[in-house]
Amino acid sequence: MLLSCCLVPLTGATAAPVLEVVSFGMDDGRTGSAMTAAPQDFLYDGVPDINSQQTSWSGPILVAPNDTWQTILARSQTPDNAWTARLTRADRLDWPQRPVRGSKVWIEWTGIHTPLAVFYSVSARQMLMARMIEGELRIREATRDGEQPPELSGGALYVAADTIGLPEEIVDQMVALFSGELDFHRDLTQGFKGTVLFEMQFDEGQIGRPGRILAARLMTPQRTHTAYLFDDVAAGERQYYGSDGHPVQQTFLQSPIPFSRKTSGYSVARFHPILQIWRAHTGVDFAAPAGTPVRVTADGVVEFVGVRGGYGKLVLIRHADRLSTYYGHLQGFSKGLKAGMAVHQGDLLGTVGMSGLATGPHLHYELRRLGQPFDPALLRSPAPSLPANQLARFDHLVHWYETQLSASTRSHFVTR
Repeated sequence: MLLSCCLVPLTGATAAPVLEVVSFGMDDGRTGSAMTAAPQDFLYDGVPDINSQQTSWSGPILVAPNDTWQTILARSQTPDNAWTARLTRADRLDWPQRPVRGSKVWIEWTGIHTPLAVFYSVSARQMLMARMIEGELRIREATRDGEQPPELSGGALYVAADTIGLPEEIVDQMVALFSGELDFHRDLTQGFKGTVLFEMQFDEGQIGRPGRILAARLMTPQRTHTAYLFDDVAAGERQYYGSDGHPVQQTFLQSPIPFSRKTSGYSVARFHPILQIWRAHTGVDFAAPAGTPVRVTADGVVEFVGVRGGYGKLVLIRHADRLSTYYGHLQGFSKGLKAGMAVHQGDLLGTVGMSGLATGPHLHYELRRLGQPFDPALLRSPAPSLPANQLARFDHLVHWYETQLSASTRSHFVTR
């Protein structure tokens, strides 16, 4: 049952939306942690017990450049020729004949090391499950009702929300809100708790699509992130602000792929895996399965779309303050993307691939000022705070938002 509260019908001529408030989270499994579910919370054991006496788990296994299904099975101490042959010849477009570098694999097996199922992370939000039934391999998408592997990555936000029935559109909005200050792969691994106040549309008495988020709070062991929708009368715009009165949206997002993992950082000297020489690595590499969407990190103008040397398929975007961003090794470009086009933060520009000098699918992301590369971690882009004459009205609205958020007295916790 989804905990909700019909608080205030919003004004409007027809089908006025109501407000709904929901708290949810992921228990990190460690006693005493601030992210551990409280006794009064709703608990969802949607993830198999890794200590189950009937079965055991191998994983997550990070796929290396030269891995095959045979090497993956052997590494998990579950060599099985029948499984190897069938996994390699699986007749599905989204199940590769060999696992894609940077993706993850989990194997569930019996006490005698006979594989029961192989799980493959197609993306941060999609996982496939392969089972052997009467000698034939059957592949389908893994469901949330007890079929997810015991280890979850940055996609835990979607897993927890999906388990309790929170609309995916609301989670998408939360990801967009906090992408500028949160690493969704790293920062959620030790548990989190979120509370969100949003509009729910009704049409002739029937529940329709969710509307806007009005207020959101996302707590991790490191810090608490907040966002409140506010009309800045002086600026003539409506946007989200944190509790300190600064806009939530940063000039640059932390990553072009919210749910991804850094595999190589900025370095003045790195041994190149293909060229076999030491040279500077002028950007950051993000591991992700081929086809993962890549998004623009800041507003700008497209300067180049095409193929360029070791970058392979590359998009170059020019930004304010003489900054530019590079997105390399792409699989393909978004339809209609061309030089001279204005783009906005969060727009889709292409998909992850392994074009150019790449040993496996990943994104090479580079930031330059006046043509000279620098470490993206050094970029700080604080947005200006609300003017003093707006802060009193903002503080009053925040107090109202916090009152509504507190109406969700119990959380829906998904346990690992």
